[in-house]
Amino acid sequence: MLRNYWCQKVARLMALAAGALTFTAISGLPWSWGQSPQMQGQPGQYSPGQYPPNRPQPVAVQCQSVLADRVSADAGRRVSLSLDTQDPYSVPNGRQGLRGRMRYGIGGPTSWRTATYDCVVSLRQNRVERATYSPRAGSGGWPGGPGPGRPGIINYPRVRVDTSGRGTFNSRSGGSIQITRGFVDSTGPRPSVSLRGRNFMITFYGVVEASDGGGFTMRITGSDRGNAQGTAQARLNRDKNEVELINLSGRMGRDNFSGNFGR
Repeated sequence: MLRNYWCQKVARLMALAAGALTFTAISGLPWSWGQSPQMQGQPGQYSPGQYPPNRPQPVAVQCQSVLADRVSADAGRRVSLSLDTQDPYSVPNGRQGLRGRMRYGIGGPTSWRTATYDCVVSLRQNRVERATYSPRAGSGGWPGGPGPGRPGIINYPRVRVDTSGRGTFNSRSGGSIQITRGFVDSTGPRPSVSLRGRNFMITFYGVVEASDGGGFTMRITGSDRGNAQGTAQARLNRDKNEVELINLSGRMGRDNFSGNFGR
């Protein structure tokens, strides 16, 4: 009897010791093991302006970006654009609509044009499905340019070159100025030609209306000195890395001008 009593007592002590060891091991595990994986992310892990994966960008930001590209393509030059009003409306199948008034233009906002827009964004695919506006932009009628005219062409040399040479720029107010360098930049949505002399430089912007592959003819719609209209011709060398000649003529305000350059 005594022997059985001691055996039972030893068995109870061993069971209590085993339980204590198990509790100690469990309590030593990291607390984060019991967390849901979604709760382990630290706040502030996305830098300002960035969004978590698969989270759509704000609808207005997407619409404004696509509308700016569309207006710039229609206008033949890069424009700035502002959504003045934003009226959301629901569209079936996980889409969001946005409509309202907008303004766009070049230069100061006081000369910008107004239009209405309508935009639909697919929230699931995080992309703009439709973006329209009215009235449509055109290549003519901009501040500093002529009235509505023919749209420009898209097939012409895209270059940014300048070459030393000689020529003259003539105007009633400035007289005759000797030119020593000619510039052509047709890489962007607003092609330009420039003439430079001693303490003098002038740039004309416009819309390319004709090209034979070795240069182009541009309708002048503005200048870096204000309103201008006229015609500019630019000719490149065979490798299209130098300016062969520039001829231009037109009117700035009430003053007629003409210019020429050759290398």
